[in-house]
Amino acid sequence: MKSPIVKNIKKTTKPVSWIYNFWFDNIYVAKLMALVSLANLGVVAFDLTYIPFRDIWLNGVITVGNFKVGPYEYDGYRLTIVPKSVRETVIEYDAVKGIEPYRDTQQYLDTVVELQNTIDASGLDSPQTREVLAMLREMSAEMISQDPFQLANKSGNLEKIKNIMRDRMADPILNPRDSATVAFENFWNLDHLEGQIDEELTFFEREIAPLINTNYYRPIGENGQFVDYFGLIDFPFIVIIFADFLLRSFVISLRYHGIKIQDAIFWRWYDLIFFLPTLRWLRIIPVAVRLDESKLISLKSIKRQASQGFVASIAGDITEVIILRILNQLQNVIKDGYIENSLSPENTQKEYIDINDTNEIGEIFKLVIELVANQVLPEIRPEVEDLLNYLIEKSITESPAYQSVAHLPGLAKFPQNISQRTSTQVYSILLKTIQQMLKEDPVFDDHVEKIITKSGSTLTLSVGAKHNLEVVESLLYDLLEEIKINYVRQPSDEEIEALLDETRALRQMDN
Repeated sequence: MKSPIVKNIKKTTKPVSWIYNFWFDNIYVAKLMALVSLANLGVVAFDLTYIPFRDIWLNGVITVGNFKVGPYEYDGYRLTIVPKSVRETVIEYDAVKGIEPYRDTQQYLDTVVELQNTIDASGLDSPQTREVLAMLREMSAEMISQDPFQLANKSGNLEKIKNIMRDRMADPILNPRDSATVAFENFWNLDHLEGQIDEELTFFEREIAPLINTNYYRPIGENGQFVDYFGLIDFPFIVIIFADFLLRSFVISLRYHGIKIQDAIFWRWYDLIFFLPTLRWLRIIPVAVRLDESKLISLKSIKRQASQGFVASIAGDITEVIILRILNQLQNVIKDGYIENSLSPENTQKEYIDINDTNEIGEIFKLVIELVANQVLPEIRPEVEDLLNYLIEKSITESPAYQSVAHLPGLAKFPQNISQRTSTQVYSILLKTIQQMLKEDPVFDDHVEKIITKSGSTLTLSVGAKHNLEVVESLLYDLLEEIKINYVRQPSDEEIEALLDETRALRQMDN
């Protein structure tokens, strides 16, 4: 991909340091910088997708095939796609995004762990256990009413938690309104847990705890945005890329005449995208360009398709505009009386700009005559003489004078003999006359010019001829308007695609 700087710029003769030349021209340096840019893009892509995919990095599980249509519901399959060792490493990236455990939801999970420890130590039916269960019922009601998931944009997970608990504790007697708060109260009830404590805690750990664990707290900085330390990771990449960018711009300014450093910077405009404070995903553009320049990948087909797509998008509009512009210009010329003015003798009095001191019409007329005299007439001479012979012979035989003496002896072949000699002489005279016209003859040129002038005067000064010219101009104007209405139209997408397909076929033939 090349910068839209003016082409055909000559190289300067200024000496450039070999270090600059090595860095600018060496393909391995270009490959190295392309890989650095690609690594930076990978880091940016991970950072941009970390928050949306954090639940997967946290739990390592995705559910496929789950759906709910009216009364029909299917839980789908749970697939573990990230090993625990990888999850534990990746989730450390929370520190870069400023993510901290949300105090209330984390305390809820810690209380469930405390319940398990209390049961193991004191038993299920003990005052300590009853106290912890009361805390869990109270914390469940607060979680549902206050929605601590909202800050992390995880309110959907809270709805999943409520739905799961409703399904688990569905009881028309104990929970006639199918309330999520009542469902949690019934779940953390000693009577419900008695006899199935291990089963219910396992259910909570498997179904509820991962969803609660997805909630987090993220502080807001003084700039009004969430705290984010990604700049500390991105900064070393930007320093390296910026140094390379400045060095290459400097070499360009040295190598080429008339290119200042600011012009060289815009020569490599795509690298400026690296330094945008926002829209980091746009870095895919300079990375793709650098990979293409370093020959690590080839974007030839993509660039060709992109250019053809651009052509397809504007081809119809440009075609229609150009044709309408031409037809409108022709209509304006006719409407302004150009035909009549060009034939008028008064037009010769107006100032006319001659760029080469040559009468182009006269020269064209001579060239046409020369072509006819030297190329056409000699070739068609036999056919023309036969035609003249036939016409002359026919005229003689059909004349009353000849028919009255045709019966006399010796006159039977008279028409044939006289027509052959006459046709040959006529053609020779015509050919010699035309050839004579091709010679430089100012008197002949003057006569031709007078004939043309007189013809124009006759057409413009005569009332009848002038009226006919006006009719011709009006008809031509209307004809062009009909052409615009009936034939000038926006080409369809199929027509444009057919043209592009034909273009691609021609390119393949050339290759």
